[in-house]
Amino acid sequence: MKRVGFRYVTNIAWVKDKVGLGQYIRGQHELLLFGVRGHLPYKQDGEKRNFIRSVIEAPRREHSQKPDEQYAIIEATSYPPYIEAFARNHREGWEVVGLEAPDPVIISQKSILF
Repeated sequence: MKRVGFRYVTNIAWVKDKVGLGQYIRGQHELLLFGVRGHLPYKQDGEKRNFIRSVIEAPRREHSQKPDEQYAIIEATSYPPYIEAFARNHREGWEVVGLEAPDPVIISQKSILF
């Protein structure tokens, strides 16, 4: 994240409905990393923010496809433009980066989710 000019801010734990593979421990969660570029302020809407938690429980989907719930969390806590790294699909209002993403862009945005 730092290498492409972003500052790590926090993470979201995605608890999956199925246990995956693992060499030592079979994983059932994944960490989604949230970072910003520059001095992007967080949204001040305290009412909405009080309901946002750091854990998402969502089914596992196509390889590397993040849960839809993560978009709402980022959009409620940060300002656009948004960018998703290692994306598998495109979402309105978001830029995507990843070998399997449609029409990927060069990283130049303010918020990023790894």
